[in-house]
Amino acid sequence: MTEALTPDVHDILDDHGERIGFLERWRDSADGKIDDTRREVGAIRAEMQAQYAATSSALERQSRNMQDLTRQLAEQNGAQKERNRLEQAKLTKARIAESRWKKRAAICGLVFAVFGAVGGTILSSQTWDDYFFANVPFLHHHVGTAP
Repeated sequence: MTEALTPDVHDILDDHGERIGFLERWRDSADGKIDDTRREVGAIRAEMQAQYAATSSALERQSRNMQDLTRQLAEQNGAQKERNRLEQAKLTKARIAESRWKKRAAICGLVFAVFGAVGGTILSSQTWDDYFFANVPFLHHHVGTAP
């Protein structure tokens, strides 16, 4: 039956054959490009997963570091508070001791002032003066008589 076809039909069939061949080649090259694209997408996905895993581990490390730093700061602040409390206790004890010594010194000063006043009053009497210091010549000014 193809022998009975006219030359125009042969030309049309040849043209269609070439077009079909062109389309098959184009499809094969498109399939190759699609396969290349799939491989690239797979590689990109693998890179993204690796980057995600690296980022996750880095964030986890950073979180642990921050927790450690927070714990260290809390320990340091607690130790500083304890040192401050101990220093305050020492300062309070020193202030109490100082106030005790001030009270004792004030009481001693008053006692000595009272003793001094009493002693001055008692010793100002001529009787006591003569009794204790009668034999001390430079304490007694004697008006000398002219010879």
